[in-house]
Amino acid sequence: MNEQSPRFVCLTFDDGPSAYTVNILDILKTYQARATFFIVGSEAQKFPDIVRRIHAEGHVIGNHTWSHPKITNLSNNELQEEVHSTNHQIQQIINITPDLFRPPFGRINNRTSAELKKLGMTPVLWNVSSWDWLKNMDSDILSLYVNVSLKRNNIILLHDGDQFCGPRNNTVSALPSIIEYLLKNNYSFLTVPEFHQNGFKTEKWNIRHFLRHL
Repeated sequence: MNEQSPRFVCLTFDDGPSAYTVNILDILKTYQARATFFIVGSEAQKFPDIVRRIHAEGHVIGNHTWSHPKITNLSNNELQEEVHSTNHQIQQIINITPDLFRPPFGRINNRTSAELKKLGMTPVLWNVSSWDWLKNMDSDILSLYVNVSLKRNNIILLHDGDQFCGPRNNTVSALPSIIEYLLKNNYSFLTVPEFHQNGFKTEKWNIRHFLRHL
């Protein structure tokens, strides 16, 4: 592998928005790093001003369902409702309908993947997890785990929402260290659409990876 070839990273945040999202946006603004936020519809309904700020500051917004279920347990009709209700909520706030989708818990299979494609949604998973959803995860360990797990091109899973896996203090505390390490090692920050535009189709191998763990 050519050590001089570009390195790319997508910072992605799930489960928001929440009050923690404000802190995360402040950090991203400081470092001029854009990210992709996979938003839960019921949380967007609570915090429309934060959704507007995410969009206004140049970040990309994706769909993370309305109520954060394991979509593999849903019927096709139930999955459609989760997607449509969230897209409608986001469209009402920023006048844009997302076409990116991240399944809660990373749970996806061939049936739900096919149904999402019918709905015009592109599934997006990750190849580096921060494990920040674990309770009592120390911020130093969190950032170290991300840094040692990096690949040439990365989609990193982080969380800004607090309704489904607890407070996000450690994520907020670890984020500057993670970003500084990425900058020091010459990673360029991309949104998920930009990542795909560069020819990286990670949803395919991510789905194969997660199918092995269902």
